[in-house]
Amino acid sequence: MNQNELNQLVGRNIKLYIEATGKSPKWVYERAGMTKSTYYDLLKGSGDINKNVQKINRLFRINEPFYFYNEQFVPPKTIEQIDLESNLINVAAASYHKSGDEHRLDETMKMLEDFISMIDVLERLNQIDKERS
Repeated sequence: MNQNELNQLVGRNIKLYIEATGKSPKWVYERAGMTKSTYYDLLKGSGDINKNVQKINRLFRINEPFYFYNEQFVPPKTIEQIDLESNLINVAAASYHKSGDEHRLDETMKMLEDFISMIDVLERLNQIDKERS
């Protein structure tokens, strides 16, 4: 992977991360101390990538300096995903609590969590595959 491709990868990963957090572009670039054009250049993979990645890392309290440089990058769960999982767990818990089978609830929730994680990974791999096409 050449430097230009790496910079574009970083830009895509930052964009995915910011979309997952639900923050507006203006919120990000103002709090990160960037101009609007610098921010959008970063998302395109141009400009001073290393300097601007450091600003994004500081803003979101990301301690891993190469967090956005990963080809297998998986953004955090969106607020909608967290809400959906929480609601699903609450409904299931109420159902199992009513029947008195709490051990079975724990097993089912673990299986559901694993299943959701697999779907997230497969969805991300599908996105990567589409981007490469």
